[in-house]
Amino acid sequence: MDNNIKMKIDAIVNEISAINDLNIKHAVLTYMEQQAGFMLWQMEDEKHIDNDSYNV
Repeated sequence: MDNNIKMKIDAIVNEISAINDLNIKHAVLTYMEQQAGFMLWQMEDEKHIDNDSYNV
């Protein structure tokens, strides 16, 4: 993993950890989980399309 990206992710995690309001922290983490899940779904879809292009 690119070190710059890792540092950015770590900074976001540290910022979220500093949130005292548990409702806000939960909302932020839920949103991040949804976004990550969507990105993984898109990536899997792209991989299937890419694999299918080799099978033609």
